[in-house]
Amino acid sequence: MYFCLPNIINPISMVGVSSRMSCRQLFKELNILTLASLYIFEVTCFIRKYCQSLEQNSQVHQYTKKLDMHVKLQKTEIYKKSVINMGTKVYNNLPKFLKEIDNYKAFKKELKLFLLPHSFYSVEEFVYS
Repeated sequence: MYFCLPNIINPISMVGVSSRMSCRQLFKELNILTLASLYIFEVTCFIRKYCQSLEQNSQVHQYTKKLDMHVKLQKTEIYKKSVINMGTKVYNNLPKFLKEIDNYKAFKKELKLFLLPHSFYSVEEFVYS
């Protein structure tokens, strides 16, 4: 899943560089989250805010990472692309120091600071990196 920004907020048009140039460095310099990073941020905040209702791996399996959420078996394409499923996968791929933050506002701040220098162009790039 790749995202394309409209010209209105496209960093290329804001800075006036060649359209063949990669925007990755511009996103970092301008402190702008890519659309994929925004999705990662929002879905992770949703999972974090409502994670009490989701099962943790430690509740399902004996030998798993304590802070990870349980990813359920995916039977349909709709469920595979759902916010709960994708959010759980994204949350499980966060660094441990982010998962250990108890305060929700501090979590959001640190998550944004973590995402800004990475400039992910796709959710898969984040999940499988």
